[in-house]
Amino acid sequence: AGLRLTVQLATTDYVICGLMVGGGINLSRYDCEDMTAVDRILDETRAMQRYIDAQWGGDGKGWFRIVTSPAEAREVIAAGKLAVILGIETSNPFRCYLTPRPGGPTCDEAWVEAQLDEYHKRGVRAVFPVHKFDNRFSPGDGSRGFLQAGNFLLSGHWLDYTQDCVTDDMPTGWDHGGITYGGLLSPRDEYLSPPPEDTSGFVDDPLSIALKYFDKFTAPPLEGEWCQNATITPVGEALFQGLMARGMIIEIDHFPQWSYRRAYEILEANDYPGVGSHGRHWNGRLFATGGVASFGIGRCQDPDNPGTSLEGLADRVALVESNGQYPGVSFGFDFNGIAGAPGPRFAEGSCGKEQPNPTQYPFKSYAGDVEFTAPFVGNRAIDFDHEGMVHIGLLPELIRDAQADAPDDAMLEPLFRSAEAYIRMWEKAEARGAEIRKGR
Repeated sequence: AGLRLTVQLATTDYVICGLMVGGGINLSRYDCEDMTAVDRILDETRAMQRYIDAQWGGDGKGWFRIVTSPAEAREVIAAGKLAVILGIETSNPFRCYLTPRPGGPTCDEAWVEAQLDEYHKRGVRAVFPVHKFDNRFSPGDGSRGFLQAGNFLLSGHWLDYTQDCVTDDMPTGWDHGGITYGGLLSPRDEYLSPPPEDTSGFVDDPLSIALKYFDKFTAPPLEGEWCQNATITPVGEALFQGLMARGMIIEIDHFPQWSYRRAYEILEANDYPGVGSHGRHWNGRLFATGGVASFGIGRCQDPDNPGTSLEGLADRVALVESNGQYPGVSFGFDFNGIAGAPGPRFAEGSCGKEQPNPTQYPFKSYAGDVEFTAPFVGNRAIDFDHEGMVHIGLLPELIRDAQADAPDDAMLEPLFRSAEAYIRMWEKAEARGAEIRKGR
């Protein structure tokens, strides 16, 4: 399909694991610590590389290549292979829980530096400082629903939200709207203060802990506009500095409102690029740093208005170029077991209008050099039109869908420049990292 670069983010969730394992729904072969899963995923990604190598004739001969520098990525891509960047996307990176776990580390600057050294040595180059839940670096992304309950159960802290929120054009991400569990709200003056409640037994017996606070969970929601009350902490700022000094890729899309604003202040003060792999870019401000952000293709097409599924692509390219950057626009999938993938167009209830351009096999790749036949998983045929993108191997079908809707093939060219755009961002990060290490 033309894919030449991907970021393999090791992701997991302590709270969901606790619910599944502590509730007796699933067993755990290891434990629910975020970094246990991260370590396993990093190891298994390298095992996958070895497996593919074995199928293609030996060490280094496979098409799946983990890279640790922009130069390596360019070399792999030039050889017609897939460059794979390792990253971390979890709520408690480096075991830096908001409420330290029993026997856990002291998450200070020295610990963070040691962890960055260790994981950089293991090949990690991209890091989300925060994900769904509050940690020592920053409040979580502000997601509503059951995730607000999870934030309390993980930390023992009441929800720390305010109505003193950003009022300009900054995108709010997940951090906006009402509060699902109004009974859990109790803003605090000091984000890093000790927790008022002990929920440390949650992962062993989630039901008992949850029932203890039944009245809080069943209180009515609060309407209005609320956002996380705190911002990036001092040790979070140290994490930023450590990532920049190593020329690493900083993912900022899971920061809540005030942390997101602070992230831009740090990036801009250091002339350092950021990444919005979930699509936020603050009206192009991210691109001005040399950063990149993902773009999503719409699923429904309009037979009376070709190009509907690609609305906004030309505007995105213009915005990128107006900020002095290379006109490449990337996909941002979230294949982590919870987030959805591009859905079907022809399934009942998927689109309001009758859909044109059904998938017909065989079809040619965008470049015309590869022919794709109908996909199977084992003996099971996959129907992209009625099931959607059920796995990453259906990326060719997604591209073909967009190509069929585009007024001309040139409209899709920015998608095929996205690897180059990402590598240029990474090259700037490494260059600035070298300057930062010199104190410039």
